[in-house]
Amino acid sequence: MKTVLLTGFEPFGGHAKNPTQAIANSMHGMTIGSATVIGMTLPVVFGEDTPRMFDAIARFQPELVLSMGLSAGSECAHVEMFAMNHRNGDGNSLPPILPDGPAAYFATIDVDRIARAMANAGMPAQRHGYAGSYLCNHIYYQTLHHVTTKSLATRVGFIHLPHASDDVSDQTPSLPLAVMREGIRSAIEEAVASDSYVSVVGGVVNDRLGPVS
Repeated sequence: MKTVLLTGFEPFGGHAKNPTQAIANSMHGMTIGSATVIGMTLPVVFGEDTPRMFDAIARFQPELVLSMGLSAGSECAHVEMFAMNHRNGDGNSLPPILPDGPAAYFATIDVDRIARAMANAGMPAQRHGYAGSYLCNHIYYQTLHHVTTKSLATRVGFIHLPHASDDVSDQTPSLPLAVMREGIRSAIEEAVASDSYVSVVGGVVNDRLGPVS
């Protein structure tokens, strides 16, 4: 049976909860189609997220790594097309993630089909550009770089989610946790289908970026 590694993040930036953590925890051990889900929570700390991810990839040898992150203020899921070799921390520009790494890596899942599958399951979703410049982009880039340089067959994708309705009390855009969970289930179901993968593994943009000011 195939294995899917599904990751979320701990709460951060004053948010009491992170729906991606709840979804990863609740889906751990589920069977979706021909795959078993391994749910895992990552720390929101540069340098502590990647060892945990790499160890899990080595241990479980997943067919798919699908990472999730919170995008506060979003009204729908964003299926991210690529990860950039840059990062910011607390509003300050930092050196590139990997000084000698490619400028960007493209997702190795079919982002359009994944977004459609989520929307068909009742979860508003759309294709999006890249995963920002914080920990979400960091783990996305590092995971794509890892599987590419190790020549692994693992496919990699990233989905940003809005707040869960139960976690906010004001007019912050949000969706019910159950709706988002069903959307992620549908994303996994679509992604593990043999014809839902893009044909090129580890698409790379080779121009390098310096520090982003």
